[in-house]
Amino acid sequence: MQRRMLSKDDEAAVGNDETEVRREDQDKINKFSRLHQRELLLEEELKGKAKHKEDLEEISNELELADEDEKVP
Repeated sequence: MQRRMLSKDDEAAVGNDETEVRREDQDKINKFSRLHQRELLLEEELKGKAKHKEDLEEISNELELADEDEKVP
C-alpha cells in the first residue's frame, strides 16, 4: 500500500471533524509507538555491534598473518 500526504483540497474536503479515539485504541497506538522506537534503537545498536565484530575479525586475521617471531604490542 502506498501512502501519500493529503493535498490542501483533500484536507478541506475531509473537514474539521474531530475523530474520537477510544482509550483502548489510543493505548494500542502508544504501545506500537514505544515498540517501534525500541526497534529503531535496537537496529542501530545491532549495526554498531556488527561493525565492531567486523573490526575484531579483521584484526584477528591480521594477527594470524603476522610473523610468529614478531612481538605484537
